[in-house]
Amino acid sequence: MRTIIVMGLAALIAAPAMGAYYVAGDFNGWNAAGDLMTDMGGGLHQVTLNMSTGRHEFKVTVGDWVTNWPGSGNSWLYTDAGGNVTISFDETVHGDGWSGDGHRIGVNVDPGTWTAVGDWQGWDNANAATAMVAQGGGIYKYQQTLAPGWYQYKAVLTGSWDAVGADNRSVNADTWAFEATAANPTAVLWLDAPGGRIKVDMIPEPASLLLLAGGLIGLLRRRA
Repeated sequence: MRTIIVMGLAALIAAPAMGAYYVAGDFNGWNAAGDLMTDMGGGLHQVTLNMSTGRHEFKVTVGDWVTNWPGSGNSWLYTDAGGNVTISFDETVHGDGWSGDGHRIGVNVDPGTWTAVGDWQGWDNANAATAMVAQGGGIYKYQQTLAPGWYQYKAVLTGSWDAVGADNRSVNADTWAFEATAANPTAVLWLDAPGGRIKVDMIPEPASLLLLAGGLIGLLRRRA
């Protein structure tokens, strides 16, 4: 009996906590329980790994293949020059307007050059005209005025289909659908490369802004 109790306690100590997440990839033989992530609190989990330098594919799992992210395919990363990379997984549901309310996958190494692609530019993943402009801190932006209608967008590593889209960081990620209208024809396309998320803001045309400003000035004059 004593032996059974000791063995049971040892198993409890060795087992990860409920809600644990793992990273499985081409760097650890696609072992579903390959690399345990550390619970950082607030729904954020992280793991820092060292592997051969360059590009790798991976998924976040619960220790088996029953549940894993991203659901649409593999995620992807690039290491730094020393083969190091930190992978993060945010299970929190945010509702902050960025792609994917929860289960966001991020990495700390930004490979650098991004292109905004979609049906509005012919799905050209190396189009210099739709290159995204770095805003600092891994944030990128591209802005374009479009005719009224529905469009699709995702950000890709220039010249490839390693993407960030509606399903976060994924190879050939799902597209984000957005609508341009006569009143709001300008799409501001955003990418948070380390956070693995995108969003689209629609803004009015300059003439509409002038009309709005004129209306506000008239209102203030009437109040005066």
